[in-house]
Amino acid sequence: MNSSAPGTYSWSYSLRANFYALTPAETYYENVLQVPNMVAKALPIMILMSVIEAVILKLTNRNNNWRLHIAVLNYSSGGLSEALNNFVFRGAELSVYIWVYDNWRLSCLAWDSLYTYFLALLGVEFCFYWWHRASHETALMWAAHSTHHSSEDFNMTVTARTSWTMRPFKWIFFIPLAFLGLPPPIFLIHQHLSYIYAGWTHNETVPKLSKVIPGLGHGIEFVFQTPSHHRVHHGANRYCIDKNYGQTFIIFDRLFGTFAEEREDEPLVYGTLGQMEHNSAIMIHVSPWVELWQKTRSMTTFGDKVRALFYGPGWAPGKPRLGDPADLPDVRGRKKVQLHLPLWFSVYMLANSVLVFFSYPEMMGRIKDVGPWLPLLTLAYMFISFTALGGLYDGRRYGAVLEVLRLLLFFGLSYWYPMFGSATTVRRVSWMNFISLLMWPVVAILTFRRAEKSSKTEPQPGEAAKRK
Repeated sequence: MNSSAPGTYSWSYSLRANFYALTPAETYYENVLQVPNMVAKALPIMILMSVIEAVILKLTNRNNNWRLHIAVLNYSSGGLSEALNNFVFRGAELSVYIWVYDNWRLSCLAWDSLYTYFLALLGVEFCFYWWHRASHETALMWAAHSTHHSSEDFNMTVTARTSWTMRPFKWIFFIPLAFLGLPPPIFLIHQHLSYIYAGWTHNETVPKLSKVIPGLGHGIEFVFQTPSHHRVHHGANRYCIDKNYGQTFIIFDRLFGTFAEEREDEPLVYGTLGQMEHNSAIMIHVSPWVELWQKTRSMTTFGDKVRALFYGPGWAPGKPRLGDPADLPDVRGRKKVQLHLPLWFSVYMLANSVLVFFSYPEMMGRIKDVGPWLPLLTLAYMFISFTALGGLYDGRRYGAVLEVLRLLLFFGLSYWYPMFGSATTVRRVSWMNFISLLMWPVVAILTFRRAEKSSKTEPQPGEAAKRK
């Protein structure tokens, strides 16, 4: 057993994990079962940094870059992704990696070697770079990855805005490390640490390090991914498109010509070029696939249909593989899509979204003891719940109808199947959902009014063409 394990519960360990600052010895594990849940270890400091960031944005009058409903949407999206990964795909990709390692590896690297540590550090980053680049330069993968870029706010909560539709693609890019002989537990912990490091780079409050600590800051920004570099990656400004793919390092972007420096004379605009207007944790994942399907169907030849899937998302017939840069819209000064909600409604949405999200970590705490079906039932409940809550956020009538069904479904599931392990937890959640059930008529009235108002403001068929 790794000798560092007893210390993995300290605040010091959590802080260092967030910045990939564990010693090599603290990453040495002989077996994958020994590798701790690094995200759980890093979470206390991650949450603390996120709260500090939100306070700074509030005190500096930058509230518009930290909006409650966007933060709720980000964490809801992350909860769905993690639940799907753990309740359905649990260990599937790692099993493939282990199989390739056991049967096809070209060498046998020691799990407790400094050489193996540096190979893992650079190897995981190299594979991530090419996955990340492919997810921007291939329309099929962009349909999954664009969910992460669709937020018009940029802060640490965006880290959680991961896509559950990316699962079939990402793991393939890391299989070469198994061929090289990188031990599975070493690959696993470095993959986790790389992901955790990305949390602090989703940050609007940290300036360029070269301005804060001249000399040393320049050196750090030349080698490592920083908030300044990652702000460029999330920017929709023309000079930001398809730049700064690294997760821990920026060296491969410099090496392969995809690096761009953040400009001080041009405020960044975040979000996708299409400016997604959904506030549903389900629709931000589904709508990009609908758009890709519509684009593919619109192609007149089989070859163009294939190219619509595997060329860049900006490609069109007669254009270069990645599209014509001259076709990129100028988004400078673009206003964010605003969502004005009563305070009581925001509190209602926050409370219920937190309760649904809580069902995931609660189930993870006892997943080994409950068998395969209860986690799947919990996952289905989460999807139904976030569909209902997303419909409420978007002001859709189906959201109000599905919400009352969701609340009633909870009481049925809690009676027949213990979705929460503790009886005390069940009582508390039941009381919260009972209060929500009493509030439902008011929630439904507001939602139906918003839906009616939206239908009146939406252009009727043919009106857009008349305006042109």
